[in-house]
Amino acid sequence: MRLDKFEIITNNPLVCKTISRINHTQENTLYDVLTVARDRIHLGAKIISHPLAGSVKPHETPYRSIILSNSSDELDFQSLNTLEQAIERYQVLCKNNPDHLTQTSADIIERYEEKKRNDFQLIDFQLIKSSLSSFGLHLD
Repeated sequence: MRLDKFEIITNNPLVCKTISRINHTQENTLYDVLTVARDRIHLGAKIISHPLAGSVKPHETPYRSIILSNSSDELDFQSLNTLEQAIERYQVLCKNNPDHLTQTSADIIERYEEKKRNDFQLIDFQLIKSSLSSFGLHLD
């Protein structure tokens, strides 16, 4: 599959800096990432990487990236359902800390020490790299 058929919606600076061969949209908050991905699905995109992928709980990491395939003009109801369920799951898990979904880059820098931010970025990056690899797309 061609790289120009993919888009990454992310708030992870490492993904933006490292993955230059694939179109990406950099968003500021987790909630932005989720809602922009949902909007793209309404325009015909399909989810390639699950929005809840990985072993880090959504309410514990400030970074998330979602890969979409821009190969259709039709609404993919399965992708839409998956994303809507992910948004609901995020809201439930962040109930005790609702600001987590709307943390800006500045908030993340203030809240997490650099090593922890780097670790969260790397985990998200590895998940994206693995998803791309499963489609035979390698970044190295």
